[in-house]
Amino acid sequence: MFQLFKKRNFSELVGDTFTFFKMHGKHYYRNYFIVNGGFLLVLLVLVYFIMKVFFEGMFSNSGEMNAVGNNFDAYINDNLTLIITLGIITAICILFLSLLSYAFPVAYLKLLEKKPDFETREIVNIIKSKVGKIIIFFITSLFVFIPIMLIVFGLSFVLVFLLIGIPLLMIVIPAMMSWYSLSFYDYISTEKGYFESLGTGFTLLKQKFWPTVGSTAVMYLIMQIVVGFIAMIPYMIGIFSFITAIETQNPTGPGTEQLSFLMIMMGLTMILSILVNFIFQNFILVNQGIIYYSLREENENNMQKSEIDLIGTQSE
Repeated sequence: MFQLFKKRNFSELVGDTFTFFKMHGKHYYRNYFIVNGGFLLVLLVLVYFIMKVFFEGMFSNSGEMNAVGNNFDAYINDNLTLIITLGIITAICILFLSLLSYAFPVAYLKLLEKKPDFETREIVNIIKSKVGKIIIFFITSLFVFIPIMLIVFGLSFVLVFLLIGIPLLMIVIPAMMSWYSLSFYDYISTEKGYFESLGTGFTLLKQKFWPTVGSTAVMYLIMQIVVGFIAMIPYMIGIFSFITAIETQNPTGPGTEQLSFLMIMMGLTMILSILVNFIFQNFILVNQGIIYYSLREENENNMQKSEIDLIGTQSE
């Protein structure tokens, strides 16, 4: 069983994240797709239809590239209601799936804290019991945390012109991410109010600032590299095929067939990017959970208390 309550340094915060997925990855993602898979599939289908509408507009009634712009504007105007409807539904789906995906690792680690094996329904029950708090946290954050974040980021961007802002941003971005995540973990895992958990998250962040920020930055960088690499594969195939077709078949300019294939690859890139991003963001969210439990261990000594209780049980 993975040890959540454990005092960790920077390397252990990163290393234990991968250890967690090595030990529980199969169980974690099986339950993740059971809980989130249906909603994720709906989102991908919606994105597919949006891209389909876009492509049809690009090439409607046109075999010439110079006529694409006018036909596209006309097509958009004719299908404006459909596009707006798809956009609204997609935005709602993204928001809902983001809330669910953010809550899933919190519920999973909360169960893992107590026992090594559990069923999907137990995860769902925890998420259901915390639906109110999840919604309150994200709505309240729109008016409290987001403005704070925008002010901090704004000041950091201003300092970019003084050259000190660039390294400052590399610290501020993961710090704000971690503060937000630690506050969310504390809010969902305890009975505290929003502002109390926000204060607790900030206190935990300061407690071991550099290991926390460093591990968050490393995990975020790894995720972006992996997601970017995987998602760019179809795009690069499309670009390569597009250039090859022009050089070998139509040296005077690209035709509709070549443009269509490129657009299909771009659409596939977007769909794959969304899918891979939702899958791999779990590494960051679980990493934040490991940080949260590690910092709690620093303050509460839960492992030491458990060992004392176990000794008492054995002596009886």
